[in-house]
Amino acid sequence: MLHKTLVAIFLGCLLSISVMLNLNYILPLNIDEKLLIGLVVAFPMWAIALVMCYSSDSAKQAWQRCGYPLIVSALINIYYFLG
Repeated sequence: MLHKTLVAIFLGCLLSISVMLNLNYILPLNIDEKLLIGLVVAFPMWAIALVMCYSSDSAKQAWQRCGYPLIVSALINIYYFLG
């Protein structure tokens, strides 16, 4: 249970931040509106990642459930940052 908790806390937080960065690149809004959306949506996304990790059977499955979307989101961030 401790391993799933650590995965949920750290990878869930990184996943939430990464998805919010993607939304900041995509949304055609003012910066203050983007920040408000990020503040409102980031915590529920982190909670969803926590539930995904806690509902897994093992720590390896928790790493996979949060790691793969994090990798995809990070690659999208890199694309928008460099492009």
